[in-house]
Amino acid sequence: MLLISDCRIELRQGAAMVAGALAIWAASIPAIAQPISDPATGFAITPPPGYVAQPSTAAGNYTAAFEVKKPDDKDTGCRIGFLHIPEKARFTQAELNGYAAKPEWASEIRTAFSRLYDIISLDRFEHAGALGSVVVADRKMPPGTPPRAGEIRAWLVVLETPKGRISMACIADKPSFEARRSEFVAVALGVTLPK
Repeated sequence: MLLISDCRIELRQGAAMVAGALAIWAASIPAIAQPISDPATGFAITPPPGYVAQPSTAAGNYTAAFEVKKPDDKDTGCRIGFLHIPEKARFTQAELNGYAAKPEWASEIRTAFSRLYDIISLDRFEHAGALGSVVVADRKMPPGTPPRAGEIRAWLVVLETPKGRISMACIADKPSFEARRSEFVAVALGVTLPK
């Protein structure tokens, strides 16, 4: 009788150990990135491995917006928004790209972002046939700006489409920014343009 009881205890303990090991093993596997979309516009994002996408609670003026972050991101990660601009429909993507390739476009982007940021670099960015700009910048620190703003760096993308504007802001702590830049590019490349 004692032997049977001991076997049951050992089996329960063994089963608990196996279950615990499986839980640890499963937690160590990167989460499979789940796409998220706005059905009304077709605007969507498939986050890269290790990132999670969800609707943004701070969508502001955007028609649709998503937060794309690693699970341990608190005030870092990406926000991607789409603003429907009906007036853009009179332009083809080729026409919008032609304007984005001009120095006037770069000047407009520099002027717009320099209000809030010290611009480190401004380059062209192309995705899914849309040409735009990518800006790397540090937040300006006027009086009253929270000190945390001085510890982060931004990677900002603007793309124009005949449906409207896609804006993306990814931020990281300055020491880890270069390591995360390729991740931010992967986030941007996961965007499906509105239809």
